[in-house]
Amino acid sequence: MKNNPKTRQSNLVVQESGSEILIYDLNINKAFCLNETSALVWQLCDGNYSISEIGSSMSDKLKMPISDELVWLALHGLHRDNLLEKDAKFEAQFAGFSRREAIKKVGLASMAVLPLISSVIAPSAV
Repeated sequence: MKNNPKTRQSNLVVQESGSEILIYDLNINKAFCLNETSALVWQLCDGNYSISEIGSSMSDKLKMPISDELVWLALHGLHRDNLLEKDAKFEAQFAGFSRREAIKKVGLASMAVLPLISSVIAPSAV
């Protein structure tokens, strides 16, 4: 059985806009804007690709080398914001993950492609 990441699909409204993706979580009334790097990871997390395969595919699309650490960094953000399916085996892989160490490994040369996820809480209806 594969332990590949898979995006959560239930109670989400997803809108692609150029190279970015806007995701609205209906459960918590919160919107997330994924930059190009995070958006690519989101699109490739269908449960069929490993971390290395996601990085390789991103390298082809962005025409630059993408490390596994950069993919893990994006996955960390998606996981933190509850945008990945709950999978005990996959979540166990986060146990030894340190965001700080991943950023150090990614290095300053890759700062332009760092995965970013911005969030906005929607105001309640009057």
